[in-house]
Amino acid sequence: MRATALAIALAAALPLSVGCRYDPVPQKIIDDLGPEVGTPSATHRPGEPCLVCHDNYGGATPAFAVAGTVFDRAMDGSLVPSVGINVIVSDSASGLRKACTNAAGNFFVKRDDWVDITFPLNAQADNRGMSSLIGRDGSCGSCHKLPDRTSEDPITGAGHGSPGVIIAGRTAASSACPGGM
Repeated sequence: MRATALAIALAAALPLSVGCRYDPVPQKIIDDLGPEVGTPSATHRPGEPCLVCHDNYGGATPAFAVAGTVFDRAMDGSLVPSVGINVIVSDSASGLRKACTNAAGNFFVKRDDWVDITFPLNAQADNRGMSSLIGRDGSCGSCHKLPDRTSEDPITGAGHGSPGVIIAGRTAASSACPGGM
């Protein structure tokens, strides 16, 4: 009898404990990313909102303070990873962090390396700065969406649903990031 009561109590408590973690907004964003292709690494999911998973809710490690992807244009007009780009992010409390893009064009600053980050932020990739401030989210892909051929601005390469994906537009790595990260 006692075992039955304990089993009922545990069965009733399980949905409550699982339900406390469920937040429909970030969970929908995570679900919409689709399944992982390949092995998760520093080069996975270029152009996607990194901090959706690499934060307290998503639980992926390491946790990031800031992360994103920088692209170049190939000769055929397609987007390709921009390798070895020096990305500089500064916050409103005079903090400054630098990162280099890797083989996928991805860059990140770990949360442990910038625990006192203070919004708004300003970002620059290879001397091309954003004209607006980053007000609430250190994940570039939260605002900057990958353009598609039907919504792409022919001059900037930005998708119309985006304030402007940074397209580096060069082929040589920065001297500050000779091999990427």
